[in-house]
Amino acid sequence: MPPGEHRQDRELALQAAGGDNAAWREIYESSCQPLFNFLCYQVGERETAKDLLQDTYLTAWQNLARYRGDGSLLSWLRTIALRKCLDWRRTLWQRLKHFSSLPLEVEAVTTNSSDARLETESVGFRRALEKLSEKQRAALLLRELEDLSFQEIATSLGCQEATARVHYHRGLAKMKKMLVETEARDLAEDIGGQQA
Repeated sequence: MPPGEHRQDRELALQAAGGDNAAWREIYESSCQPLFNFLCYQVGERETAKDLLQDTYLTAWQNLARYRGDGSLLSWLRTIALRKCLDWRRTLWQRLKHFSSLPLEVEAVTTNSSDARLETESVGFRRALEKLSEKQRAALLLRELEDLSFQEIATSLGCQEATARVHYHRGLAKMKKMLVETEARDLAEDIGGQQA
């Protein structure tokens, strides 16, 4: 039997797996916003995040009876969401490799991607976040935005607590370094522009 703190999550999952729509609705409503935020930060595009969220819930629905209650239901769902992100990135990378091998015979089409960015983030922050590994980014966001313990982060990432700490600290150090470099570069450009 799962620990007392997750026993309710296990019972709720079993009810939903047994066809209880109210239980499934409760799972969805309590987890939808945190999962969507997590996916947005992972992929950087709201539409892609919505698609991955739908895939996450579909996979969760099909596997609810397998949830054992070792961690919170939200952590279990977040682990599924992270796997969806990793699969999406692998697929995207394969497509990019394929397209990069094609001859460039057509003029490149530019799109305004600013609409896809999260409005509350600075461009420098977003770029720095994108340069982290998936696990560093996930550890950093789960710790800073959702205030999860390293044990909960480890459960979500499918690793040991010590490894989760390493991902977090390395990601944090990289972010700080990149943000300082971006600020210095922007300041130099501002001074250069004023002297011109």
